[in-house]
Amino acid sequence: MFGRRAAGAALAAAMCLTWSPTAAQAHTGPEPVVCAGQYRTTWTPGLTLSTRPTRISTTETYSCAEGSGKAVKATGRFEGTLPASCLGVNTSPFREVVRFADGRESVIEYTSNVRARAGAVSLIKLEGTVIKGHAKGGHAFRTAQLLHTDLPTACLSPAGLREGMGLAELYIGPPGEAEPA
Repeated sequence: MFGRRAAGAALAAAMCLTWSPTAAQAHTGPEPVVCAGQYRTTWTPGLTLSTRPTRISTTETYSCAEGSGKAVKATGRFEGTLPASCLGVNTSPFREVVRFADGRESVIEYTSNVRARAGAVSLIKLEGTVIKGHAKGGHAFRTAQLLHTDLPTACLSPAGLREGMGLAELYIGPPGEAEPA
């Protein structure tokens, strides 16, 4: 549905907008990390209009770059049971584990989320902190465009909305940093 070109274009655009020589040197500690990729989420039981405990499983594949230009692949994963419905998911707080291909790992705890839904697409914005591993203490921002793969009317069916996929971007910057432009 979304190809590598789209993820690569998003990564290149994010890198152009995020880093300048002075921005990369403006702080001490781990370099900022920007990732772009795809993800898939499943809900069990499927989402309906009624809020109920729902098992949520999300997997991501990212292409990431650091301020120095170092590129690395990464995967992200979240699994948990949260109150959820087609009208919203209480995803705050929750933890995501990001594993980089070079062996590093970051555990991010998201404590803030904003969601908007238009038809079969949800826009999701999460904010939190790296609580363990690479870039510990860093400020994390994750944005996603979730395309629901079931029919938009699935929320009205007994089985509910069972899965969605889309594009995601992850940015990890210095502690206290505002969301990147």
